[in-house]
Amino acid sequence: MILGVVSLVLVVAVGAGVGLVLRDSGDGQGTGQAQEQAKGKTGDPATTVVTDDEITALVEGHSKALAAGDTAAFTSIFDPKNAALIRAQTRVFANLRKMPFSEVSYKVLRRDGRVEDSFGRGVKFTQDVAFVHRFAGIDLRPVSEWYRWTIEKASADAPLVVTKVGGASPAMLNGEGSKTVYYPGPWDIWPDVTVVKAGGNVVLARPQDAALARRVAPVVAAAAAADLAYWKRNGDPNAPVPAGFVVALAQGKAQLGNLFRKEKATEAGVSIGMPSWGAAGDAVKIGGTRVVMDTTSSFFDDAAGIAEISRHELAHSLIAGLDSADFSLFGKANWIVEGFAEYVAGRDQPISRNRRLPEGRAYVAGQLAQPFNGKLPDNVFWDYKGMTNVNYLMGHLAMRHIAERYGDRKLVAGVVAAYRANGDESEAALFRALGVSKTDFERQWASYVRRLLA
Repeated sequence: MILGVVSLVLVVAVGAGVGLVLRDSGDGQGTGQAQEQAKGKTGDPATTVVTDDEITALVEGHSKALAAGDTAAFTSIFDPKNAALIRAQTRVFANLRKMPFSEVSYKVLRRDGRVEDSFGRGVKFTQDVAFVHRFAGIDLRPVSEWYRWTIEKASADAPLVVTKVGGASPAMLNGEGSKTVYYPGPWDIWPDVTVVKAGGNVVLARPQDAALARRVAPVVAAAAAADLAYWKRNGDPNAPVPAGFVVALAQGKAQLGNLFRKEKATEAGVSIGMPSWGAAGDAVKIGGTRVVMDTTSSFFDDAAGIAEISRHELAHSLIAGLDSADFSLFGKANWIVEGFAEYVAGRDQPISRNRRLPEGRAYVAGQLAQPFNGKLPDNVFWDYKGMTNVNYLMGHLAMRHIAERYGDRKLVAGVVAAYRANGDESEAALFRALGVSKTDFERQWASYVRRLLA
């Protein structure tokens, strides 16, 4: 099981950075000639040109239609000759209206393509649009999903028509991470969305999984209550942490990698951090998270497994708002990020009941490809030769050792310091908070591991 840290790091590094640059630019346009054309600087009435005002009016009208619950106005911007597109967007509208949002709006991002024709012919271009939204009582700040609309204008006096809707790609797509920016949401691809309240949390599922969602909801509610209670006892009461969480249920890895992102999924569950919309100058860089769990994983074999994965993923989401979101080469130390989530999920259980224990004992006994050398797991070799499960356990044991030796409040303070630091400095920040060197800590921890697993 790989739970979320890779996705979180890549989403923050790509999604947050790009989102902030585009949001703060204020115009969402290109440069040079294309920008002048978009502003409508032409004196020929026969020229077909798309102006900024037209784009703004289109997007603002779409926002108002959604907020007002006006289906006809919402779908009026789409190609009336494309029945499939109209049906799809009518479904999206119905799904969005079910969501307990406190804020919804569409905002103009960048565009690409020809927006002027001197001979009065039609033009066609793509326009990226941010769907800015906030789950009531859950998201710390508004967050955004990015769409890419294909727009056509048939002639100088014709209206703008959206002919295609998809997900916008990050500006710095490098072959890793999501190919889209928090797209698709369940509302985009599910024919209908079942929304189940779970205390202050929301569980989203496809209609065929409605019964499962109702069964999972009280488990999610209990997991959230347990994680929040742990924070209340040990964390900073003034720190920005959510009061609830959004959980979506996926069936299989293909679905898991196709909710709020588009990438190959190998996890059993993931907590996806979403940057705050317009976060320049805001200390809260991650405005909300979306937890997605694979219902075909072994965790869903029984209630105890569902509780374990829920507590783990919600622990990630609990402290996501404390993330500095600073770019780093290797990201925050996995053993801290995953170890904390594992510890929060299993701190009330004896280590003898941990499902990773047999592999951990084999590791310490020198029976695996990589022998135990008393060193904390390294991000570069986190998944090396099937070592992922062992490394999760090592991170968990590091947190247990900290809790037993230094106390839970010190543990939380150290993890928060690691989150607030640049990723490459996360270990150093934690050890400073504990008041111990890495060398001395590893010596203490290695002895602790050998004593427990020998």
